[in-house]
Amino acid sequence: MTAEYGAVTGCEVLDPAGWAALGQGDSSLTLCGLFVSEPRVYACFEGPGGTRLVACELVERAYPTLTAGFAAAGWFERLGFDLTGVRAIGGSDQRAAIRQGAAGSDAAWPQFIETRGEGGYQIAAGPVAGMIATPVHRRFTMDRARVVSLEHRLGYTHRGIAGLMRGKSPRVAARFAARIAGDATVAHATAFARSAEAASGVAIPARARGLRTAMLAVERVTTDLVALGDAVERAGDVTYAGLLGRAREAIAMALGEVFGHRLMMDIVVPGGVALDARGEALPRLYKALDGAVFTVRAFGWQRVRRDLAAAAPVAMARARAVRAMAQAAREGFSTLPEGPVALALPNATGMAVGVAESARGKVHHWLDIGDGEIRDGFAIDPSARLLGVLEAAVVGLDFEAADVLMACYGLSTGAIDG
Repeated sequence: MTAEYGAVTGCEVLDPAGWAALGQGDSSLTLCGLFVSEPRVYACFEGPGGTRLVACELVERAYPTLTAGFAAAGWFERLGFDLTGVRAIGGSDQRAAIRQGAAGSDAAWPQFIETRGEGGYQIAAGPVAGMIATPVHRRFTMDRARVVSLEHRLGYTHRGIAGLMRGKSPRVAARFAARIAGDATVAHATAFARSAEAASGVAIPARARGLRTAMLAVERVTTDLVALGDAVERAGDVTYAGLLGRAREAIAMALGEVFGHRLMMDIVVPGGVALDARGEALPRLYKALDGAVFTVRAFGWQRVRRDLAAAAPVAMARARAVRAMAQAAREGFSTLPEGPVALALPNATGMAVGVAESARGKVHHWLDIGDGEIRDGFAIDPSARLLGVLEAAVVGLDFEAADVLMACYGLSTGAIDG
């Protein structure tokens, strides 16, 4: 494997025995995602050396499970089976991932934990939420006032994005990557573009690189503001939630003037960026970023501990990130080098994983390109890894505290569905 700027080319191929040994666990590695692209299964890790892509040849359309050492692999193994029919041998969870209701009966759906005891009951929510929300079914199992478990049924928003990309040029397929998660459109577009560029052997212009870095910082600010506002509102402080919402709206309006789109969607493309920032509009963006920093400074420790309880550490991390990323965005835009902002990709052949930082963590895009067309691809949003973390974190909380914590995590179930 070779490391590029924000990307890794090639992969490390293991035999089934080596893959099974890896599946026993490695405390230095974090599993980001797993996917099947026949005739191999791939796993993407983050560790001390950065991003690591590992592959294993399939044997009779199967491979050893990684769940013994990496619990997060369970979702991806289930998803891989639903999409390709390739099975993980030894996996403990055989429930459907996205093929809910298959075979025409509820027996094909994931079975929720049955309640036991006099004080046990369940609270179900979704997939129809009666508002603008990602369809997902959540099931809380309660023991009196405390959460015993939280489970998710996903798949209601599966769009088959990888299938939509196949056979297209990276430039055309970039629009699909940008729509995986609306609150991380720049992160997904950047990870996708870095993958395409690394696979094609292209280094983008310095100004385009600087613009992407500054845009990523702004997006992280707006995403953190949305999550904080949602958490604060659920905790009962509607006034402060409104202030956070107005701070986010001011940034969105400024971005509309700087880039022509409030979310900066379709600006990042393979080869650079589709258009340059309007310099005369940047002062308004700086003012909006300063306003966001001023608003989150009211997010004091005592207030957080009182209002958000278990969500306090996550909320404070987001508040600190707003301050840091606002400063990083300012510096990034003000120090942009002169020069072009894009170049054309050649009709190359290669494979790479592109990485970009979102407010939830690192986004990864894997692409296999042949003669300038995408042969296969897979997108990994950190929401998939964090969903299991959230399910464990709410155990023992009352329902209201769990609701606030879920808002503070701000996960995108649509991005998990793919």
